[in-house]
Amino acid sequence: MELDELKAAWQSLDRQLQRRSTLDMELHIERKLDRLRSRVRRLYWGKIAQILFGDALIYFGIMVSISQRATPHLLACSLYMLAYGVLTVVFGGVMLGRISGIDHTAPVLDISRRVVALRRAYRVENLCLGLPWWFLWIAIFALEMQAMVGIDLFVRAPAFLWISGGLGVIGFIGTLVWFGRRNARLAADGDASDAPRSLREANRILADIARFEQS
Repeated sequence: MELDELKAAWQSLDRQLQRRSTLDMELHIERKLDRLRSRVRRLYWGKIAQILFGDALIYFGIMVSISQRATPHLLACSLYMLAYGVLTVVFGGVMLGRISGIDHTAPVLDISRRVVALRRAYRVENLCLGLPWWFLWIAIFALEMQAMVGIDLFVRAPAFLWISGGLGVIGFIGTLVWFGRRNARLAADGDASDAPRSLREANRILADIARFEQS
């Protein structure tokens, strides 16, 4: 009888330890997921700021287009700025949709897949929004010179614009080639070093959760 009571006590203790272990694991995962939500929320607000920046470019692009509609080359510069603003807003909206689509109550594997997809989308966004800057700064600079000091660079300093445009073409092609090679290497290695800090931290948190669950 005493042996049976001892076995029952051990079984009861074992069940309590298992429940405690399960509870500790759930609490640990929940804390990790809270950190993950914080990192993703940071990226979310970053995209809100990006959309506001794009809205500002659209606004100034429209206003300058109206004021410079009689000057074809300045009108082209303002339309280029307007188009870039639209592109910035579109990519910001797409990224917000992907971020909002992450269900933090879903299994960790599903969250990891969505974060990986988000990282890939970020690479595409980074490329599409980064390359136009080789020429966008020229357009903005030309518009600023016209607005602030009344100098039309296309008339007063065409050589500067031609040289800047030529360097822009070289930079555009060089960046495109570099981006393609680098992204191919990162994709092959599974490296997330090109992602923003919040996404890199999210990847580390998900990896920690996966290792904890396996152990």
